[in-house]
Amino acid sequence: MAKGNTEIRYDENEDILSFWRGEPSQASIEIGDFIIDIDSKGHVVGFEIINASENLDVNPEFLDNLGQASMSVVYKPNYVYITLKVKLKGQDKDISIPLTVDLGHKNVEKETIIFN
Repeated sequence: MAKGNTEIRYDENEDILSFWRGEPSQASIEIGDFIIDIDSKGHVVGFEIINASENLDVNPEFLDNLGQASMSVVYKPNYVYITLKVKLKGQDKDISIPLTVDLGHKNVEKETIIFN
């Protein structure tokens, strides 16, 4: 489980929720209101949700006080599957985003990143 320099940020003015694992991004993939940041090895290093309060169906003030989030990423040869879990005052929200992009992974890998 990766931890370290992870960070959660919420921009209330723009309604953007960002998760960053503390590593540089080489490229970004935009799918609707979701932006996935990828490093040079094809691993997910960040994740942004635009219109976060609407997409998570929560009041924006809850997003200002996020305690923890985790992201599970499964890399397969022809796609990446991301599950994001955020803890909001007494409730958990799960978002699953299947990406049908080839990031160059030859083997199945799985990682979980904890954001504080």
